[in-house]
Amino acid sequence: MLPAVTELQQEAVRFARTRARRETERLLRLGGTHGPLLGALVDLTATAGPDTRVTTHASWSERELAALLAEGRLDFAVTGACGTAAPPDTEHLVWQEFAVDPVFVMLADTHPLAPTPEVELAKLADEEWACVPGDGCFGDCFTAACARAGFAPRRMYETDIASCVHLVQVGRAVGLCRATFPTTPGITTRALAGTPLLWRHLLGWHPATQHADTAATVLARARVAHADAAARSDSYAGWLARGGSTAGALP
Repeated sequence: MLPAVTELQQEAVRFARTRARRETERLLRLGGTHGPLLGALVDLTATAGPDTRVTTHASWSERELAALLAEGRLDFAVTGACGTAAPPDTEHLVWQEFAVDPVFVMLADTHPLAPTPEVELAKLADEEWACVPGDGCFGDCFTAACARAGFAPRRMYETDIASCVHLVQVGRAVGLCRATFPTTPGITTRALAGTPLLWRHLLGWHPATQHADTAATVLARARVAHADAAARSDSYAGWLARGGSTAGALP
């Protein structure tokens, strides 16, 4: 009984918030995890619909974003999943994949492997690592990829993106990042040979609060935002030009 009552309460709150918002103004509430895509999506939406006010909520937690969607406190969320992992709360939410990227590594410009177009994971066995936190299975997938390469990671610093960048710049750690990571002074991003890790970009929404046309429009803009981010990354563009592909890569 308790889950059923809780779901009814969430439905009532979601309905009240959606109705109140529609009666007052055109507001689009976007959420997202770390990365350049949320900002790009906000820019595209604001440019295409200047009469719509856009607000944002950033979080490292995919589960938190899913909960906000379920409660009607967000309209759409840009997040992701590692490999073939399922996104959170698929029972109530719609999740649509709009891009798949390889996971790259961030190296200090002075790192001996920085000039290498693709880096073999095994050659990083003695490194310490830095990554932004998350509550999905990415950490387990990374550990499994290291095991396949013949080593266990020495240490993982889970921290905010600015601290992660700093640790890489000063040579304290090697970072993990999405292939669309923007160009940053002092840092070189490189593909991992064989593409041992994948990141699927997802757009989520609650079907009871979003019209199909609105969802299709935001999804199309998310795809454009990703394509623009990929084009701005020299290392990603170079990897694609060399024939890089996520087809057949390990999950």
